[in-house]
Amino acid sequence: MKKETEPKRRDDTETVFIPKESKHDDALYIAVNGRRMLVKKGEPVALPKAFAAVVQASFDAKRTAEKYIDAVCAEG
Repeated sequence: MKKETEPKRRDDTETVFIPKESKHDDALYIAVNGRRMLVKKGEPVALPKAFAAVVQASFDAKRTAEKYIDAVCAEG
């Protein structure tokens, strides 16, 4: 597997924080258009913007799902 190289310029990155969900939850595997990274959880990490966008989309989807589940459970 080819290692992801560092972005050429600092403005090509965004810093993200991916929280750990359990004691042994140390890393998150992310793939974008055939490029892949293993990202450390529990500390701020600078990622290329495309990878940061995937992480943000994941957070947004999880938040939307939790709101839906709460709404459905409140009805029942």
